[in-house]
Amino acid sequence: MSKDRDILEIQLWEALRSGEQAALQQLYMSYYKGLLKYGLRYTDDRDTLKDSINNTFLYFWEKRESIGNANHVGNYIFKSYQRQLIKDLNNTNKFEKLLENNEDTDTVDVEEFQFIIRQEENTRVNVLKNAILQLPKRQRELVLLRYYEGLSYDEITLRTNLSKRAVYNQIHSAINTLKKDTSLQNLKQILPLLILF
Repeated sequence: MSKDRDILEIQLWEALRSGEQAALQQLYMSYYKGLLKYGLRYTDDRDTLKDSINNTFLYFWEKRESIGNANHVGNYIFKSYQRQLIKDLNNTNKFEKLLENNEDTDTVDVEEFQFIIRQEENTRVNVLKNAILQLPKRQRELVLLRYYEGLSYDEITLRTNLSKRAVYNQIHSAINTLKKDTSLQNLKQILPLLILF
């Protein structure tokens, strides 16, 4: 599952470098809470932290044609955010604490950050799984075939003996139901989570 996520993130990174704003937004949504939690270790000034996150992703967008490949997208995002945060906290008493921690525990910080991101992702996936279990049986089956097994609409048609239009309509209806589910209000990226399911 982690390998699948790494592949998806590399694809998103390449799409971002090609100028796809949706890829930037997807990475932003995926990492926002983890970056915020990391920053809260050094300051409780959420406005500054939000600005640092926004500035980090704004940098990615503005420099998209010159930023390099990222084999480990999470590490690249984390390091960039860390640099931006140091810059933004430069005039506060939290700056020294952040610098001290980075001197000897740089690798640990990355590992802790990745752990936070994984925990956040696991929580979101579990919420989504519970919502999928509430779908009607046929919709649940089709969603799992499409997003869990990765079958195309044609393959699902062959597997279920339904028409392609019926398969499409049922999956479309299921996605709309998930988008309206109150437990998923904070999960703005339904389809990427389904890929991770």
